[in-house]
Amino acid sequence: MNAPADHRDPIPLQARLLICAAAFVVIYAVMLTLAPVIRLRSWEVGLSFWQWIPASVWLIGFGLLYVRYRETLAQSDPYLYPLMGLLTGWGLMTITRLDPSMGLRQTIWMALGLAIFWFGVRIPTALTLLRRYKYIWLVLALGLTALTFIFGIYPGGEGPRLWLGCCGVYLQPSEPLKLLLIAYLAAYLADRLPVNLRLFTLLAPTLLLIGTALLLLVVQRDLGTATLLIFIYSLTLYLASGRKRMLLMMAAALLAAGFLGYELSSVVRLRFDAWLNPWADPTGSAYQIIQSILAIASGGFIGTGPGLGSPGVVPVAVSDFIFTAVAEETGILGAVGLLLCFAMLVMRGLVIALRAPFNYHRYLAAGISAYFASQIILIVGGNLRLLPLTGVTLPFLSYGGSSLLTSFAAGLILQLISRQSDQDPAPLLHTRPYLFFYSLTAVGFVAMALAVGWYGFVRQESLVSRIDNPRRSINELYVQRGSLLDRHGQPLVVSSGDPGSISRQYLYPALSTTTGYVNPLYGLSGLEASQDPYLRGVSGLPSLTIWTNRMLYGQTPPGLDMHLSIDLDLQKLTDAALGDRPGAVVLLNASTGEILAISSHPYYNPNTLDQDWSTLITASDGRLINRATQGLYPPGTAITPILLSEVVPSIELPEIPQKLSVSIPEAMNLGCAVPPDSTQSWNAVLSSGCPAPLVLLGSRFQPSRMDALFERFNLGTAPSLPLPAATPILPPVKSTELAAVGRDGMQVSPMQMALLAAVFSAKGNQPEPILPLSIKTPHQGWVVLAHSTTMPILSASTAAEVTSLLAQPGRLYWSVTASAGSIDKPISWFIGGSLDSWRGAPVAIAVLLENDTPLEARIIGEKILQSALNSAE
Repeated sequence: MNAPADHRDPIPLQARLLICAAAFVVIYAVMLTLAPVIRLRSWEVGLSFWQWIPASVWLIGFGLLYVRYRETLAQSDPYLYPLMGLLTGWGLMTITRLDPSMGLRQTIWMALGLAIFWFGVRIPTALTLLRRYKYIWLVLALGLTALTFIFGIYPGGEGPRLWLGCCGVYLQPSEPLKLLLIAYLAAYLADRLPVNLRLFTLLAPTLLLIGTALLLLVVQRDLGTATLLIFIYSLTLYLASGRKRMLLMMAAALLAAGFLGYELSSVVRLRFDAWLNPWADPTGSAYQIIQSILAIASGGFIGTGPGLGSPGVVPVAVSDFIFTAVAEETGILGAVGLLLCFAMLVMRGLVIALRAPFNYHRYLAAGISAYFASQIILIVGGNLRLLPLTGVTLPFLSYGGSSLLTSFAAGLILQLISRQSDQDPAPLLHTRPYLFFYSLTAVGFVAMALAVGWYGFVRQESLVSRIDNPRRSINELYVQRGSLLDRHGQPLVVSSGDPGSISRQYLYPALSTTTGYVNPLYGLSGLEASQDPYLRGVSGLPSLTIWTNRMLYGQTPPGLDMHLSIDLDLQKLTDAALGDRPGAVVLLNASTGEILAISSHPYYNPNTLDQDWSTLITASDGRLINRATQGLYPPGTAITPILLSEVVPSIELPEIPQKLSVSIPEAMNLGCAVPPDSTQSWNAVLSSGCPAPLVLLGSRFQPSRMDALFERFNLGTAPSLPLPAATPILPPVKSTELAAVGRDGMQVSPMQMALLAAVFSAKGNQPEPILPLSIKTPHQGWVVLAHSTTMPILSASTAAEVTSLLAQPGRLYWSVTASAGSIDKPISWFIGGSLDSWRGAPVAIAVLLENDTPLEARIIGEKILQSALNSAE
């Protein structure tokens, strides 16, 4: 007779899962080895090999332990040991990636944990000893915790003194205290249940011990562990007794502790405030949680890749925020995968509890499951802003020898309990507590997974693009940012250097208020901010290119160069003409709206921003402000062309003196900005900013008509610009005489005045201002960004008549010089533009000086305007 076929699996499930965990650790180590090559996109760099030390110890330790005790381990839960190995290996790789020295220390603690596990599985009476001496173990843990009041130290130097030890070896007694409290509760409850005792009678002996533990922790200000003990105590009692009042008591205790902590502890108050409104202080008390959220968002769906992110930006990333480090470099996939591993760990603990042959073992396994679930939800929920930060560690993952050893001891206990699964389970009187606890835990894990998706997918772009995200600046050390060029290709702003040390160079600092700056501490401004998507390579390129770079390198593609409408030669002429005078100049193509020159003085030097910042933000001269777009000033008689556009061609030029009932000499005596070239020419009087004719003309307007006139020229609307622009002030007209000379509270920017001038030089059409012209793409070359758009304001004939009234004999342009402001804050204007008869590209200009020197404003304006006309021929 043939022997029966052997259907046993040649490779047990536990072994296969452990092989998968080993493969994960090895692949992770390989990726960390290649990370410098990938990040710098060059093989001429040193590879990273530190991670192979902990990886090798992990492979040897977990492998030898399994080979030595595979028969023993095979009798226990098949998922538990591989889960412990996977989580520990993942944590080792992440810690070593963040800090190699800490990775080596954690490796030593892991080896010690494996040694404890090695000897623990050889002691069949380990659980009995734990039960028999429950009071001794718990009192010993409380005693060690109390010793921290006398001998406590903080390994990092300054901080809470929660550790004992010396010479580089430290123990945090509150970590084993959690596990020994569970062992005590399990033994105590197993001796008294299922006898039907009143709740107080059941709890009384335990309250003294838990109260002592909580008092010690609160006095030490170890509030995270104190919160965790409340969870462990309440949940263990609930699972053992099935009494819902335990959950109500837990909720009441937590609320009371939270209220008292908020009122009495500044630390708790800061954490609660940062939790409720982190954006109120993103660089202060809420810095950790904000950077945690930004790290998750930076990871996106698949992560930056191991070794390619910047998780070290988050403080204490190796411990309290190791989950965000994982999320940044492995993305939503990795973070959710990690949560699934933890959920599986909790679930297997509950399964072991339900299958346990004795009540003591059941309560012990249930308590450990509650411990794992509570600690995971508290720390990960804090990282995700679902809960206030507590400062507890993530089991198996976080840096810390005490935490890792406690996690290994908890895992060992579960292994020992699960070895007895061949026996019949102890009678279970209450199944609902276990179902409720598992459901509650599942809800918590689902909420955390959804929060990861919310930050990493739904809100990713808005979070990653925040100027207070330091990962942007770190990325730009490795990836070339696009250059800003003038219209002829002359460089204005460039990036230079090798990957890893790329820096931004501002070749023409006088244009700084327009080009702006990009700085790791102070963010972005100007064109660097508004055109950041193009300059950073996240816009203007095919989605596949962007995705491929993020997938392969964890970086954005190289940024795109950009042509601006600026003419560097005219810009230099404008800045030289303005000199040291505080003010602004805007020169633009009146037909297309292309800004040829834009000056704001005084200005700052972006190349020395770090050194000058404290001075710049306290200086009274407003160097960081772009006066051309952000400055608001009363226009004075510079609005002369607007009023004239409302009366021509209904009146003839020779009839103006009679209709206005004023003579040239009288106009001369009424505050002209500059002396007219001729007392016999209305052209000279009007272009010299004499207010008398305008006052008389304004008296014939109704307020509603003047309101409509100003609105038609868009004086109440900020120009559409890729720069910060102030909202103009245009109050309803009350006095038409004052409004006619721009002294009724109206305030406008030099950019608005240049656009006003453009209407009269562009046949009555007002252009939309243009600054970025085109970007250089890898495949299509230079691609135009903006096309000229105009808005009809006047008829061409009306515009021509107005410019003829303001033109001077023998000149190719019209102009108005004006004074405005007050005695203590006088300003001077010059606006002008090419005439209708000009056959070249039409130009318009506005000059603003923050002083009472209108003649200088006219000289500056005429010089720039004449040069612009000469270059346009």
